[in-house]
Amino acid sequence: MNQESDLRKEIERRFSILIDDKFNALKIEISKESKNRYECIENLKTYLENDFPKLQGLVKFEQGEREQNDDAISKKILEEISKLQNICNEDKKTREETEEAILEMLRIMITKMKSDVEGERKDRELTEDTLLTILEDTCNKLNAASQI
Repeated sequence: MNQESDLRKEIERRFSILIDDKFNALKIEISKESKNRYECIENLKTYLENDFPKLQGLVKFEQGEREQNDDAISKKILEEISKLQNICNEDKKTREETEEAILEMLRIMITKMKSDVEGERKDRELTEDTLLTILEDTCNKLNAASQI
């Protein structure tokens, strides 16, 4: 029995050593994991404290630049639209002036043609009256000559 008791004590001692070794190894591993997690948390905290505000500043800066670019583009578009409107208005004015000039030329031509036609009619009437007068004179002279 003594031997069994010694054997049992020896087995208990070995299990105790094995359990202590496993416990210590687990404790060390937990300590390392805890240290790693703490470092990760600190890195994240540093990122949030330092880098995140920088990123926010960059986002605000880029947003401001985009707004300025949008404003510049809008202004440029409005200027181009204004130029196009001015060109269209000038073309319309030029076209209207040209149409007016053509209409005025047509009025002048019509007036001149009417005047020419009226002048030619008066000339024909005058020529007709002259021819009638000559014809009457000739007829009168022939009548007078035939009576002699």
